[in-house]
Amino acid sequence: MIYLIGGSPSGGKSILSRKLSKKLNIPCLSTDNIRQIILPYFKSKERDKKFPFEKMFDLAAIDKYFLKYNARQIVNADIVESRTAWPGIKQLITHLLDCKMDYIVEGVYLLPSLIKDFKSNRNVKILFLAKLDEEKIYDGFHKSENNDNWIKNIKDEKTIRLATKSMSAYGVYFERETKKYNFKFINTEYNFSRQINTAVHFLTN
Repeated sequence: MIYLIGGSPSGGKSILSRKLSKKLNIPCLSTDNIRQIILPYFKSKERDKKFPFEKMFDLAAIDKYFLKYNARQIVNADIVESRTAWPGIKQLITHLLDCKMDYIVEGVYLLPSLIKDFKSNRNVKILFLAKLDEEKIYDGFHKSENNDNWIKNIKDEKTIRLATKSMSAYGVYFERETKKYNFKFINTEYNFSRQINTAVHFLTN
């Protein structure tokens, strides 16, 4: 079985993937790592065009990142990267299916419009997680349930507010797209741990 887990940053994809991996004793792969494999095959100018988020995002200067780019620019950059990386990711998923391997693939690159081709495959289970409400996302940034390393690097409250706008924009996008393509969508902004457990139950039953 291949488990595809998409959705917004800070929505719980990594936490769910680790929990599912431990429960099923199968490996997990993030599309963030797949990006690093693909990048060297693009020349610098083409890379900047096809992977705009890679150039925009700097973990060492994350506050400046959210001050410089608005929510729409950030989401659109990830959409461009997703479409660029998709042929390779799709080939990987197809290969794993052909080899009858059990695997979890998670990441923001798994757009509903792209993975719709796997929807009818009985050996693929698909789920999306996201948060939508800015205030709920803001509260989550200050709780231990949200342990993303990049979030911990944000120090300024103004920047955190800008980051919540970005995360909300991702959530709105994924909610709209999952409805369009009729995928399972879980909003994790309310009772995060319970929603993660609901997601595990959905994927394993």
